Amino acid sequence: MRQAALALLTVLVLAACGGGGGGSSRLSKSEFDAKANAVCDKYEKKIKAVPQPSGTKDIVSYIDKVLPILDEGTGKLDELNPPKDIESTVDEWRSIQHQEVDEAKKLKEAAKKGDLAEVTKIAGETAASNKRGNQLALQIGATTCAAD
Repeated sequence: MRQAALALLTVLVLAACGGGGGGSSRLSKSEFDAKANAVCDKYEKKIKAVPQPSGTKDIVSYIDKVLPILDEGTGKLDELNPPKDIESTVDEWRSIQHQEVDEAKKLKEAAKKGDLAEVTKIAGETAASNKRGNQLALQIGATTCAAD
């Protein structure tokens, strides 16, 4: 059960590389795809470089290290202004990514308390939204962002 919770935590954290709406001129579909994939690739590599937690007690430290990376990556994706025809899908995708960042913060609090049951519950609840986020990323062409 502990290993399953830790595995779900990793999926959650890697999935949460997304963000919210851009402010610059609209990108073409190919520009948006290329830039989103480049951002996800860069920040997923940074996250993967952080040693995985080996137990519940290590989750707090792990999340402390990856949250700044997630926030920065989310910010970079927020700067991208998608083409109008995929904007609503991108908005839904970004909403899920922000939700998953919030879930990582909840996981940290549960881990601080040593509540493995809550850690497992939170990680499990995120699985469906992670799946949906990956589907949306694929739809908009952010294939790197959809990789777990």
